[in-house]
Amino acid sequence: MSQPPSRIKLPGRFLRVGEQVPVDVYAKNGFLLLKKGHYVLTPEQRERLMDVAHGDVEEVAVRLERERLDRAAQREREAAASSPKNPLVEAGFMAGRLEAVLLHGLAVPGLAGRLEDMAEELIQLTQRFRDGMLASLFLLPVKSHSFRVATLLALLGRRQGMEPARLKSLVGAGLSMNVAISQLLSQLASQRQPMSLPQQEEMVAHPVLGSAILREAGVTDEHWHLLVQTHHEQDDGQGYPAGLHADEIHPDARLLGLVDLLCEQFYSDAALLPSQVMASLFRGELGQFPPALVSLLIKEMGIYPPGSFVRLASHEIGVVTHSGEKANQPRVAALRKVDGPPYADVLLRDSRQPAYRVVEPVAAATAAVKPAYLTRLWTSRLG
Repeated sequence: MSQPPSRIKLPGRFLRVGEQVPVDVYAKNGFLLLKKGHYVLTPEQRERLMDVAHGDVEEVAVRLERERLDRAAQREREAAASSPKNPLVEAGFMAGRLEAVLLHGLAVPGLAGRLEDMAEELIQLTQRFRDGMLASLFLLPVKSHSFRVATLLALLGRRQGMEPARLKSLVGAGLSMNVAISQLLSQLASQRQPMSLPQQEEMVAHPVLGSAILREAGVTDEHWHLLVQTHHEQDDGQGYPAGLHADEIHPDARLLGLVDLLCEQFYSDAALLPSQVMASLFRGELGQFPPALVSLLIKEMGIYPPGSFVRLASHEIGVVTHSGEKANQPRVAALRKVDGPPYADVLLRDSRQPAYRVVEPVAAATAAVKPAYLTRLWTSRLG
């Protein structure tokens, strides 16, 4: 025999005159008083309801979580409106929101709309702050792999001149491709032993299950679904879940799969430098990918992408802030002498000058500064 649903006293803000109630309203004995979406018409009606109104525990919890996320987003918007624009700060906020949304999945009301809004916001950020958003890939200590993938996809779509609807589908797929395995990925991050058989099965199933979750949430974009379903397929047929071959895989799905792999390499335990990862991609060591996609990535990332660290001919260690007209001549902020302490403030260097040419890429640890100290290098007062 099934148990009756648990109920909880409704907060007063759920009952406002002239507004729709956000949940079904019950008396304590379970009698339905007011359906979700109906209005509280008078102060007298509100007073009567305040004494007796209850709601399903789970439904109330979901509503409260939605309010919490909305308040957090509003605080971020207010903070952004009252301060200079910084793409790394805004990217950090968005990555945190995405992580919370994916973790709760279908329990988040309006999941589809939230993901669509994030895709639009991310596209706008990459259009306005190309170098800062590239730098965020290497400097932000975010947990969300999906956010990094979607950021790079937005940048690549911009370089390709991709049609807006197609770009939104691509970025949306990047944000949501792992919606079915958010908890598994969190578990694997601290798991030392290899994946168990059930975990492997969950991993193989996640493209199809993820698409099903998104459809249940209200995502109707079929291209978005196609990309989520096929982002682990490979040209040689060794991918999953369907084992498709090259001519059966949409080019956007191949791009998504490549960026997914590349971002994993940037944050792998091997701690490879960005330039080393790109060199491995170029040599085909990361797998066989269409040359046009490899070329696209190399052109966007460059030899020394923003957010990476370099040694200059001046015997200084610096961070690349912006790409230059030539791939080997980026704009650099010098942070310290190779054998000295960090500078009190950064010193901007023009690597086109022989005295400040880039000699080689170096690891972030060589800079001996915290990434948070560098965030301000991309602050802009432009709208």
